[in-house]
Amino acid sequence: MGIVDTDIQRRDFLRGAALGALGILPLGALGGCSPQQSAAQGSPAEGSQPAQARKATKGDDEQLTLAEVNELRAELINSKSDYTCEDGTVIPAVYVKMRTLLDTIGSGIGSDVNDHSFDLVMHLFSEEEAQACLEMPRGVHFTAADFAVESGRDEAACIELCEDLSSRGLLYRMRRGGVVHFSLIPQFHGIYEYNWTNYTEEWLGKHNAQMGADVKDQFYNSETMFYRTVPVDREVVANEEILRYDDYERIIRSHTVLAVATCQCRLTKQVLNTTSPDCDHPIETCLSTGEEAEFYIENGIGRQIDQEEALAIIKRSVNAGMVIQCCYSKESEVICSCHGDCCAILGSYVALAPVADQYNVWTNISHYSLKHDKDACIKCGSCAERCPLFAITMDDEGYPTVGMNCVRCGQCGTVCPQGARTLMQKDIESIPELPQTMLDDNNMKTEYRFKNNKIH
Repeated sequence: MGIVDTDIQRRDFLRGAALGALGILPLGALGGCSPQQSAAQGSPAEGSQPAQARKATKGDDEQLTLAEVNELRAELINSKSDYTCEDGTVIPAVYVKMRTLLDTIGSGIGSDVNDHSFDLVMHLFSEEEAQACLEMPRGVHFTAADFAVESGRDEAACIELCEDLSSRGLLYRMRRGGVVHFSLIPQFHGIYEYNWTNYTEEWLGKHNAQMGADVKDQFYNSETMFYRTVPVDREVVANEEILRYDDYERIIRSHTVLAVATCQCRLTKQVLNTTSPDCDHPIETCLSTGEEAEFYIENGIGRQIDQEEALAIIKRSVNAGMVIQCCYSKESEVICSCHGDCCAILGSYVALAPVADQYNVWTNISHYSLKHDKDACIKCGSCAERCPLFAITMDDEGYPTVGMNCVRCGQCGTVCPQGARTLMQKDIESIPELPQTMLDDNNMKTEYRFKNNKIH
């Protein structure tokens, strides 16, 4: 196991003990555990009120349980049928349903469809494989035995299929205590990242075509992004009060298994020949930890490294003026180094700067606020030159002003000669508790999107 943590066995036991409660726990409390059949697919009892109608009776502050989310998933997926393209080509219902399933995991892929929305799904999955995925437990880690019970399939066939799909980066896999667990994965972080060794213009073209027209509303109005920004240096944080889950050195030091992979964003731009002439940033920067790292290493999509090399990679990124981001979970399974001129996510923040007030994710991108000491500032402009998001401009008096798309990375503080720019930890009561794992984060985002009618 990758995590050096004295309570991990207890935590895994508690996850397992939660099996009987999957139907009543709020999604934010769920961990990686095996499913119950009723919770996995969420099929409503005969004659019961449809899940969509029951959802409408929930108050704004009431969370949906996993069972309720899976009922909503089932209703939506089962409502899909063949899709007929403008040229008369018919997309089989199984692919329409499979794409819909992907859209109900995490941040989704955009509910609006067009004639090319199914190209990548059809490229990656056979009809038989897509149908099998539609029969798998949802929102949980599951074993081949769980899948067999859920679907009525032969267990040996289930393990063979799941191993094959996970080796191709289409399912997540972890080997824990001699038992292999799998889980359905979203497009991000998932199919896109796990297939970076397969990138070609054709593959990426199909990937881009799959995204719906409403993807901005789904991604940036989901309260949280996949990544959160952590301070690039302890010294830029006031009193060096850095939160436990924002300390990348602590995160790295708490794992014995680490891996590094090529940055998928910068690789995509290289393959599509859209790299910015200003982007000369390092490309082997995408870190994974623990069981996520084990998956990367076993699948040949990540190179195993030790703690010192991992920290050196982050330090190199910080020196290059990049933002350090961790996935939105306590376990911080993925740590990336990004910049506004070459990262898909940060690049989108740059593009959205003029309309940032239309989106609600900015509050939770960082656990810190940025403080500017105007009295100490000498108006040198170093902060504006350094900002990876190009979010700082100099006002008419020569002082720096910050746009809404600032992610509070702290890079401006590393170059300020007067120490006039520091990160301040927010009031702890205003910081939402992080989900434990990426699976929990996906469940949280799915719950929010269903609750706020962003999946259809």
